[in-house]
Amino acid sequence: MIFAQAASVLTLTVPGRADDLEAGKAQFLKSCGTCHSAEPGAAPRQGPNLHGVIGRKAGTLPGFTYSPALQSWGEVWTEDLLEPWITNAQLTRPGTVMNYRQADEDKRKLIIQYLKSLSAK
Repeated sequence: MIFAQAASVLTLTVPGRADDLEAGKAQFLKSCGTCHSAEPGAAPRQGPNLHGVIGRKAGTLPGFTYSPALQSWGEVWTEDLLEPWITNAQLTRPGTVMNYRQADEDKRKLIIQYLKSLSAK
């Protein structure tokens, strides 16, 4: 019984599984969905559309007006850069206007895994 429970827990943490992506999508919608869309071609909201964000240069999605801080940043979004950004964007890039912060590492990982799935080529 204990082994079966341990195996069940382990299968939930394998990156890229469909159930993990569903959990990531749910977390994204709960944490980010008010301000960001993530469907291909969807209009920006208070924040830019995040479909395909990983691999995109920050502050460059056409059709969205970014803060001068993001327009001049020059960084390309990666999983490693999204981690501190979602934790506290203000500390990651002073002058940005994103106020959302997520202190829970597990929730950040779910969001990033979901965004990664939307950026795969």
